[in-house]
Amino acid sequence: MGNSITAPSTSWAWVTAQHFGMELTNLAVSGAHWTDYSNTSVDVNKIPVYNGDHTNNVISNQVFRFLQMVVPAGTIIPETDGEIFHSETPSPLTGLRDPESTFEPYLVIISCGTNDSGSKDIGEISQLDKPYNEANRETIYGAIYWAVSVIRKYSPSTQIILLTPIQRSPLPVRLPLVVEAIQQAGEKLDCPTINMYDESGITEAEESQGHKYLYDGLHPNNAGNQLMGQAVIRHLEEWFGTK
Repeated sequence: MGNSITAPSTSWAWVTAQHFGMELTNLAVSGAHWTDYSNTSVDVNKIPVYNGDHTNNVISNQVFRFLQMVVPAGTIIPETDGEIFHSETPSPLTGLRDPESTFEPYLVIISCGTNDSGSKDIGEISQLDKPYNEANRETIYGAIYWAVSVIRKYSPSTQIILLTPIQRSPLPVRLPLVVEAIQQAGEKLDCPTINMYDESGITEAEESQGHKYLYDGLHPNNAGNQLMGQAVIRHLEEWFGTK
């Protein structure tokens, strides 16, 4: 899950999956944010088209699409006991998993935050001490807490990995604060986190002199995708072993 750095078919996610011989399901969408907007609604279109309006282009909707893949077809998906998702519409959120499906996600990796570094609210880490369904998804802490909690609820055997954003050129002033928030949320939630900001090998200092790994100062080229993939692979091998 993630944004335009993850969405391309040749992104770091593809590099990682190829290395381990894993099947890749890529739910990332260009322009996505961790945080909901004030008017974000449930959007489970398999091929989302936002036409410049990105209010539904958020991680929560990628999570909703994931839930439909793991919950049996026709089963209403409750957020908590007695409370259903999408309750504001005539049709509640229901699973789409076919009885013959072999989809058993081993890893969910969420790489987002670059687009949140403009003016989105980071929030308070104290949100993580409340019930997850009370989390404010319009803040980074709340959005991370909710996403991790819901995935764990419906796919408890799946390991969730968080990635911080990489550096870019020019470097938004608030981006290091977003990186720190993701790391702190991961630690608090006992969720392994890879600090791509410091460990990917992509630096603002180098990219400001010439786009070596980011073809436009933001999006990785082939070399950048390879570099990011290798950083993720190193950690996955450390945590879970080699192929």
